[in-house]
Amino acid sequence: MTRKAGAMRLDPYRRRGFECLCGNARMAARALTVLYDEHLAPAGITSGQLAVLWCVVGAEPVAMGDVARLLVMDKTTVSRNVAVLVAQGLVVVRAAEGDARVKALASTARGKRTFARAMPLWESAQAHVAGRMGAEKFSAAVLQTRRLARALGGVPRTR
Repeated sequence: MTRKAGAMRLDPYRRRGFECLCGNARMAARALTVLYDEHLAPAGITSGQLAVLWCVVGAEPVAMGDVARLLVMDKTTVSRNVAVLVAQGLVVVRAAEGDARVKALASTARGKRTFARAMPLWESAQAHVAGRMGAEKFSAAVLQTRRLARALGGVPRTR
């Protein structure tokens, strides 16, 4: 008997794992991260770093805790991404006005240029995925994942 390359035989117990929403979301997230990171490589940033820049550029200064809440990330993960962005000269961290305990982020001129350079690369990644899925399914997937995150209490409403 010949099986397709990459196919594996699973017993009914293991097969249940492929019915798990969390497991499937994590698999999709890993695949998307690899694809988006490849597309963003010419800009010198990763998809996680772009997400932080997205929160900062144009909304400066923004508290690091607000970035963590908006991205539904823990502060440690945001801090790691911010540290790389600071080392690259893309953002600066300052004490927030009125509360020195709060870390506020602002983009640098270089950060704004990098963000502008990343946008067409991000659009290319979006188009790549939409092309593989079909535009309608792509749009539905974006909407449904956002609805799921919101239903689970993770995503703040945006205006």
